[in-house]
Amino acid sequence: MMNAKMLEKANKLIRNYYAAAFGVIDESDRPSVSAIGLCDPESILELYFTTTLDSNKVKRLEKNNNASICCFDDDNNITLVGTAEIIADQETKSNYWQEWMSKEVPLYPDGETDPNYCIVKFTTKRVSLWLVDEGAEFKLD
Repeated sequence: MMNAKMLEKANKLIRNYYAAAFGVIDESDRPSVSAIGLCDPESILELYFTTTLDSNKVKRLEKNNNASICCFDDDNNITLVGTAEIIADQETKSNYWQEWMSKEVPLYPDGETDPNYCIVKFTTKRVSLWLVDEGAEFKLD
């Protein structure tokens, strides 16, 4: 059963995170975790980040789109399990583009129109929270 109070707390807290751990299943059916930069998170129900179409993350997600995201600090832990979708249409890419990406992240030399630039949309199915001194776990339908 969803805990609305904890969901509201987590949604407020997620707006403070800019990085997360992202887990996928690799070619050997083993978990693989990497760091990602979140794109202006608003809700734990859907999260977005950028990557390259030729990245291991994308190759792995094309075979198995089950994934997990974890954000944490000294007092809080937001762990989400769900599915990920690769989005490469120009409208979505432009929507999430930020100018620093072409300067600080040389992965996208052609900017927001770079053919290797894509967005990953993560949709949450299961939530595990530890927020200060209170925990909750629930599924989303």
